[in-house]
Amino acid sequence: MKSQLVRNLKTVFGVALLVSLIGTAIDSKAQDPRARLLQHDARLGQRPHANQLQPTSGPTWSLLVPSYGSPDIYFDVLISEQSAVYDPDSNTMIVFGGLDQNDMVRNTVMLESNANGSAGMEAGTWTEPSLSTFPPARVFHSAVYDQTNNRMIVFGGCADYLCGIPLNDTWVLSNANGQGGAMAWTQLSPTGSLPSPRGYHNAVYDATNNRMIVYSGEGTSSVSLSDVWVLSNANGLGGTPAWTQLSPTGSTPDAKDESAAVYDPTTNTMTVFGGYSFVNSVWTLSNANGLTGTPAWKNIIANGAAGAPRARYGAQAIYDPAGNRMTIFGGVGDFGPTNPDLDVGMFNDVWVLANANGSGGVPSWTQLHPKFNGDGVMTPGARLWFSTVRDPNTNSMIIFGGIAFEAAYGSPWVLSHANGL
Repeated sequence: MKSQLVRNLKTVFGVALLVSLIGTAIDSKAQDPRARLLQHDARLGQRPHANQLQPTSGPTWSLLVPSYGSPDIYFDVLISEQSAVYDPDSNTMIVFGGLDQNDMVRNTVMLESNANGSAGMEAGTWTEPSLSTFPPARVFHSAVYDQTNNRMIVFGGCADYLCGIPLNDTWVLSNANGQGGAMAWTQLSPTGSLPSPRGYHNAVYDATNNRMIVYSGEGTSSVSLSDVWVLSNANGLGGTPAWTQLSPTGSTPDAKDESAAVYDPTTNTMTVFGGYSFVNSVWTLSNANGLTGTPAWKNIIANGAAGAPRARYGAQAIYDPAGNRMTIFGGVGDFGPTNPDLDVGMFNDVWVLANANGSGGVPSWTQLHPKFNGDGVMTPGARLWFSTVRDPNTNSMIIFGGIAFEAAYGSPWVLSHANGL
């Protein structure tokens, strides 16, 4: 069962983080780690060109080193299983919830300025806004963003880190980028039958029609789900929100919970890659918002197809609608039955799927091999349960957070030319 695998992974991660925390506690007797961080930043600032990022001519990873609005945020950014959205107008990444390094489920909001790194690797700042009301703490939830109205929409997730208490509530954060007025959470009360409680699901957003599309997930008793739901008036504006379950034709995808999904607004198509248990197929759902006709599933790349990324779950994806290209990063895969290894491993590879909505040509995968923006060779660590957002203005993918067998990550990375062009 997946729940047992997750429990095993959580145990390994927990032991690794406990060792890290013990080491931090011992070392802090000599010096507070936050003080060491500030000293490090001071030394970094004395180095020539430390703040500059060089222009790139192809896919390139850049490591960002934001400052912290308060010292405690240094520890708060070491999270996994959170959600994140991006506001291109203010170049701000908005992060909600997640699991901290003490296995505490969070319900706080964090903002990162200069999220695409355009002002320099150290120009951004992490802040935690003070809010009067919060949704219940959660992990493995979804979030979409209404850029026009500056609203973050959060659905579902799990109230505990093993996902024994799945949720099906919907919350909206107004003034989500911290600008234009006071930030505030509002719980929606949609009409219609609600989707069953779930975590590990996908959500995409049709901004034109203000509809959030939710697919798959893991429900109560670790049941894997493959249903599709649409929430109208999803941002809480324009009328009463209402849930509607779609009934797509075609075969049910083998890509279910912890798959990666993107949405093409031009063709009203959702594209889904990977998922549990270790698949690498790609499926499209036409008429995904439920307005333009009967939704239909279509398998555009078969599971196990040659030239595809290795099978995995937990990858994250972004989509370039102009180029019709989906970019994926990371996740966890099955590395075989050899004993005594863990038989699973994590990825930090980048792949681009051309003709990702299934039209315009034959869908095909290409692996990117990004350079590093700086001296030497550095790439983001392989990871699971992280966030990925896209900046359409700079054709960049921004990744943040997540965990691996040996680490909890808290540094944002930016991939330029993220669509491979």
